[in-house]
Amino acid sequence: MHDNTERKAFDLAVRYLGNREHSQKEIIEKLSRKEFSEEVINKTLDRLGELGLIDDRSFAVNYVGSRLRKKSCGHYKLKHELLQKGIPEDVVDEVLADFDNSSLCLEAALKKLPFIKGDKQQKHRKLYAFLTNRGFDSHTIRETLEEVFRESES
Repeated sequence: MHDNTERKAFDLAVRYLGNREHSQKEIIEKLSRKEFSEEVINKTLDRLGELGLIDDRSFAVNYVGSRLRKKSCGHYKLKHELLQKGIPEDVVDEVLADFDNSSLCLEAALKKLPFIKGDKQQKHRKLYAFLTNRGFDSHTIRETLEEVFRESES
């Protein structure tokens, strides 16, 4: 990296990565906003990759872990968020392959249930909508709701 512009782009990217891990797409967007050329941005990404400072797979793994520590969400929501961040679909599928949707759905349902008012049917409907918004698939939600309402009856 001999050119002064390339050096500035690289230093800026390293500063971004010093704050938190970023996907390649995020770095591209940030450097583009600073009006660096596509050529400079590509050279910067190549150099970051060579140094092991940017890795979309590592970013995806850490993002999922961080996201789930904050609140439970489903496979669909996580996949959508990772794709929005520019992670390739094959990497997203690989990272989410061992994802335990059922236990997270149950955890979210049990946490929300005490705050839902109404009769059993209303609670069921509201909980279904809540879990759908969290990104869980309908099959997992139905199984979870059967389990939750079976436990609450006994």
